[in-house]
Amino acid sequence: MILSSFDQKSFDVVVCGAGSAGIAAAHSAAKVGVKVLLLERHGFAGGIVTAAMIHTLDAIKSCVDNGVEVVGGFAAELIKETLAIGGGATQDNPGEALTLHPEMYKVAIDRLLARAGVTVLYHANVCGVQKAGSRVTVVEVALRDGRALISAGAVVDGTGDAEIAHHAGARWNLDRDLQAMTYHFRLGNLAGNRTWSEWEEVMGDAMKAAHTAGEIKVFGGPWVIRLADGEISINSTRVYGNPVDPLELSLAETEGRSQMLDIWNILRRRVPELKDSYILAGASQLHIRESRKLKGVYTLTEEDIRTGVIFPDAVAVGAWPIDIHPTNGFVGVHPHKDHAPVPYEIPFRCLVPESVDGLLVAGKPISTTHRAHGSTRVPGTSLATGQAAGVAAALAVQSGKIPRAVSVETLRETLIRQGAMVSAPAKA
Repeated sequence: MILSSFDQKSFDVVVCGAGSAGIAAAHSAAKVGVKVLLLERHGFAGGIVTAAMIHTLDAIKSCVDNGVEVVGGFAAELIKETLAIGGGATQDNPGEALTLHPEMYKVAIDRLLARAGVTVLYHANVCGVQKAGSRVTVVEVALRDGRALISAGAVVDGTGDAEIAHHAGARWNLDRDLQAMTYHFRLGNLAGNRTWSEWEEVMGDAMKAAHTAGEIKVFGGPWVIRLADGEISINSTRVYGNPVDPLELSLAETEGRSQMLDIWNILRRRVPELKDSYILAGASQLHIRESRKLKGVYTLTEEDIRTGVIFPDAVAVGAWPIDIHPTNGFVGVHPHKDHAPVPYEIPFRCLVPESVDGLLVAGKPISTTHRAHGSTRVPGTSLATGQAAGVAAALAVQSGKIPRAVSVETLRETLIRQGAMVSAPAKA
């Protein structure tokens, strides 16, 4: 076996995955004052916002009142940094979702992580862990120059698919009816200057007509984000399958690209302003909305969200509707914004595996039911749970405890000092 130059290195906190949860965890842990390593399989950070090309930080704001922000701390720093380097997309986009330019967003993440002193390894594929009893102590990773065993005082799983929890033998669920996946893409050279809602209307009419004519079997939305005049991002493909099955995921990626071409050609034929449009880019990967979900110490439910349960160990606030993209062949816009919840609390116990120690899970795979996951899965909420996990991991290392034994009071106080929001805002 060829070993990497990183073999046998040691860090206080190792964060796996540089999506929303991972970058928040790494940055926030470093701010506590510990030595942090961040591992990411792509050559850039940002997760689904950049790699899957969704371009929005959903649930930064309340969907009931767009003027109320529910995620702060690292998220606020990241937004400020992105906007400062010219990363703002057109303001003509849905009010409940903050839209940022993906390339500027990548640079902003790099800068913030560097300033915080986080060691970042891109092109790093985590392929296993080692445990001492029930505690994860080593992360196994394949790097460009070989394999490495990296020791960790605590590990944060920010992979989006609970990959580290899976390697560690933690319990997880994989629902039978997983949400549809999407291959997002961007179009350029659009004629006219329609608003995002006007584009959605005219494109929706075109797709419905094509479906009626038998030109396409299934599509979603379309949902449109305006990145600049003459440039839009489209969320419309519909791909079904199990994203943690290697063959199914590979076939799904292929299907997504095929559907992209079909949709583009339909739009060029049926929408005059799109006749001379071209595909600027397709996503680096599918937008995987749902896969493994941790079986944590506590499982958040839809009822918890709807009733606004107050948790003594709350560490993050969610706000997105119960947004579940169907797998039953439904075409068009599925109902999802009709009954948006007021901002609600997410307890620390949702990040803690039932029986594996030394590990916290943040972002999309936290411990929820299928229905609750439809709300908690989005980037804004993942930034919040990531910050909580990173701070908890750092406090565990500093105190010599396992993460589950960290003082919740100290955790919440530290998050608040970092500008995070740990409690739902008071109802008007």
